[in-house]
Amino acid sequence: MNENKTEWKKSLYGFAYTSEFELAANEEVILKMPLVTPNKRGVNDIAWQADRDDIKIYGTLSDKASSTRIWQEIMPYDEVNKVITAIKVVGGAAEANICIRVILN
Repeated sequence: MNENKTEWKKSLYGFAYTSEFELAANEEVILKMPLVTPNKRGVNDIAWQADRDDIKIYGTLSDKASSTRIWQEIMPYDEVNKVITAIKVVGGAAEANICIRVILN
């Protein structure tokens, strides 16, 4: 599992963060959520796009994202638990490009 392969990039406005990277076939990447502060209380929304449709996205509440087995798949249009601590991206049968954007509130 590849942790810290990528980092969140903060946008110039609001509490929006983006991560864009290449994902190898069957690769797993964990993205730890940006730290919550008094002004950023939690995740408001998550959006993603990939150039393949066999990419899976999961979220966890665990502080031990790299060792936990407790992940729940995030499906398109799902409501997202505002207190997730990390997102896991799992690659499909071939290399893919992916972009994930989170909005904190």
